[in-house]
Amino acid sequence: MKKSVFTFILFFLILLHSAFNQSFHVNNIFNPGLTIGTDYPLSASLNDTSDFQLIRYKIQLVKPVRTRYGVALEDFDVKDPNAKASQMFVATKFSVAHPSITNSHYDNVYKGELEFTAITASNKNGIWVYSANLYAEESSTSFHKNFMPNIKVYTAFVNIQHLKFVYFYGATILVNQGRFYPLPLFGFRAILSQRLKLEFLIPVHIKLNYELTEKLNLDLAGYFSGINAIKREGSALQKNDNTLNLRELKIYLALNTKLAEHYKLKVEFGYASMRKIHRLTTDFKQDLTSAPYISFSLNYNFGNSVFGNFIDRTE
Repeated sequence: MKKSVFTFILFFLILLHSAFNQSFHVNNIFNPGLTIGTDYPLSASLNDTSDFQLIRYKIQLVKPVRTRYGVALEDFDVKDPNAKASQMFVATKFSVAHPSITNSHYDNVYKGELEFTAITASNKNGIWVYSANLYAEESSTSFHKNFMPNIKVYTAFVNIQHLKFVYFYGATILVNQGRFYPLPLFGFRAILSQRLKLEFLIPVHIKLNYELTEKLNLDLAGYFSGINAIKREGSALQKNDNTLNLRELKIYLALNTKLAEHYKLKVEFGYASMRKIHRLTTDFKQDLTSAPYISFSLNYNFGNSVFGNFIDRTE
């Protein structure tokens, strides 16, 4: 019995490892706002004559579209056994990836996302999260000739009975470039001390957060980034897909600072390793040397999420 359970978990971990891209923060699903940022890796050796680089610019807007409370807002407290609330968010995300290879021309890859997330909460039933994400990664050529939509849906239960240990579990279905991936979802956030917190998410996301001051904290983290299209040609629908993808393991140290009541700046210094460029429809794989990178993001938090305010109070 134990062996079969282990095999089942391992099977899904392999699917997650090859398909999923998660740099996850528990607060991201609760806090609406506007975030802009860029990822800038140093160029890395692809072979004896060519170097590779993938610079990305991104913007994200998360906005609540409906909020309902079982009690007056000023009286809402998740610790109250009678407190109930629900909130719905819509998120729009857009990024531009600029791949460059020595002596080769690659078009920019544009990624657009529309995501709806609903959250219900009560002290009795905990927090339930439901989300549906429709997205596409296309070059200017594939957008007009071979547009290929993708979808990700998930549901998760967030247990808040013990505020120092919040865990969540659920299931995800991902359809990417015509391929279907059923994925488990499990993770937790633990408050280890007054200043130190730990986050973990299957398959590969782990982060330690240390609060230096009220407005300044550090992250030491690692996560697997599995979906990064660097070339888009063809479509799985027409069986001529020629998409190239980059996957890598990222380890980083980040400085998070609160600039004002609603503004936060994150500066991330990292190292990307176990890098591989592969074609989704064939066995083609090519290793890429490891390289350091730097990432910046600026967030404006709207401050009108009851769940975000609750999570922040437990930190």
